[in-house]
Amino acid sequence: MTEKRRKEIIALAHKYDVLIIEDSPYRELRYEGTTPKTMYELDGTGHVVMLGTFSKIFCPGFRIGWVVGHPDVLDKIVVGKQATDLCTPPFTQRIAARYMEKGLLSPKIEEIRQMYSLKQKGFLQALDQYMPEEITWTKPEGGLFMMASVPKHLDTGTLLLECIKEQKVAYVAGTSFFCDGGGTNTMRLNFSYETLEKNEEGAKRLGTFFKDVLAKK
Repeated sequence: MTEKRRKEIIALAHKYDVLIIEDSPYRELRYEGTTPKTMYELDGTGHVVMLGTFSKIFCPGFRIGWVVGHPDVLDKIVVGKQATDLCTPPFTQRIAARYMEKGLLSPKIEEIRQMYSLKQKGFLQALDQYMPEEITWTKPEGGLFMMASVPKHLDTGTLLLECIKEQKVAYVAGTSFFCDGGGTNTMRLNFSYETLEKNEEGAKRLGTFFKDVLAKK
C-alpha cells in the first residue's frame, strides 16, 4: 500500500479504536525501489501490532518470528501463546540470537536477495514469453510472489485441478487473498522455490494451459 493509504487505514483504527495487525514477512526481501515506512512507524499510538519472521530470511524450519507492539498488547499475546504451546523452543531461539550476534544475518539477507532477484527477473521474462496476451500480472519490487489476472469469465479455482492434471503445474487460486470472495479470475504465482530452468518450464506449461482454455472458451 502507498503511504497515503496506510495513513488512511491508521486514521480509521484511531477513530474506531481497533488494532491493526501488520503482517510483514517479506519486508527484508526487496530487490528494487524504496522501502516504505511500516504502519507501525506511521502510527506511534499503539494501534498497530507488527509481525515478522525468520522463516524467509534465516531458517524456515525454526519457525521463529517476532512481534512489535504496545507493551500491554504484547503481555496479552504472551499469555495467549503460553496457553497454546508454552514457548518457542529456547534452543532454536538461541541459535538465531547467536547467528545475529556474529553479524551473519545481514550478509545472508543480501545473499538471498540477489538469488531471489535473479529468479524474479527470469520468471517475469518467461511469463512475457509464454503467457497469452489476455493475462496480466504484477511486477513487484520484492517478496516471493506475483499476482496474475485472467479474463473475468474464467475461474482460477475451478481450473486449478485441471491445470495440475494436464500440465503438472500448480498455483494458488486468488480468492484466498480477497476478504469478500472476489478475485475468482486471479492467481498467485511463486518464483522462489524452483530453479531458473524449472521456473521457465513452469511458465511455459502455465501459458500452454491457459492458451488452450482461452481457445475453448
